[in-house]
Amino acid sequence: MEVSAHKTKSGEYQLEIGPVTFELTADATAALSKVISQRLSQSGLDAENLHRKLKAYRAVANKLAYADDAIIQKFSTQLAPEQLITLVRLADGDSLYNKVARNLSKQNRRQFEDDFNGLNKITEHAACLHMEQIVPLIKKTAQEQKALQEINDTG
Repeated sequence: MEVSAHKTKSGEYQLEIGPVTFELTADATAALSKVISQRLSQSGLDAENLHRKLKAYRAVANKLAYADDAIIQKFSTQLAPEQLITLVRLADGDSLYNKVARNLSKQNRRQFEDDFNGLNKITEHAACLHMEQIVPLIKKTAQEQKALQEINDTG
């Protein structure tokens, strides 16, 4: 969409956005400019927050490569394919991929491998959304597993 602006002979500003034309006073133009500047500077902060979150989620994914197989088995079947693929793609190397594949049934493993090969483009924003949904499930599964382990250790 093309955007253009110019000053009219009457002193107003004319802003054309595609087929729509706005006539703005100098005050309205200044206010619009201020809002645009604020939004642009805010998006820089949003990008920083997004990268900080992704770094933390990447650390979680890397730690899961060393988690008990029982934890992997339990939560991996509860995730949507996009969520599981996101988690595995965030981890460094193939260790989490191999661990997840090893802990799935033969049929689920084939489906996981197909999904992994098919879902090779995940946006950073989508990755954050998926991980925000995954992390509570991982925590819950780990707590349940820890409780089971304590029961087994005492019994």
